[in-house]
Amino acid sequence: MARISDHPVRLARLRASMTQADLAKRAGVQRSAITAIEDGRTKKPSEAVLVVLANATGTSLDELQNVIRTWIETAETPDVKPAVRNLMAIPPYVLSQYYRSFAQWRKEIAPTPTALASLLRLNAAVVSRYEAGDYKRGMPEVLSSKLLKVFGPYGLTTDYILELEKLAPHD
Repeated sequence: MARISDHPVRLARLRASMTQADLAKRAGVQRSAITAIEDGRTKKPSEAVLVVLANATGTSLDELQNVIRTWIETAETPDVKPAVRNLMAIPPYVLSQYYRSFAQWRKEIAPTPTALASLLRLNAAVVSRYEAGDYKRGMPEVLSSKLLKVFGPYGLTTDYILELEKLAPHD
């Protein structure tokens, strides 16, 4: 499963030519702890993990912590292709005329649930579970808020989200 592609811990681990298992072993944690960090579920990685990464990449612990803090605080506004900008400009009330499902709509932006989750800096399971129909009360708040935060600058609105929720989760 792909992780949040630009997560600083993932990037530092890759620069150090380490697998998640290598990093976990050297830091004395479970591999699942590294996965949780790279999935964005752990906001503050343990010092043991950061010390190993700092040493392996030749950076200071403070510098690595600052990069992570900046990454967390930085607004997620990806540079998207014109087709995505056009998608956000569709009037919400006509979405159902073009798309039968959230999954069909999502494919205009990202080929897989994991790719969309990475773009949103969100745990991939949230998007996958939503598309699988696991959320009986509609779109999870974390997904709708991330969609608004990331695509709001391109025209996505709360009305758009409400119309997306009316679509079936999957084809």
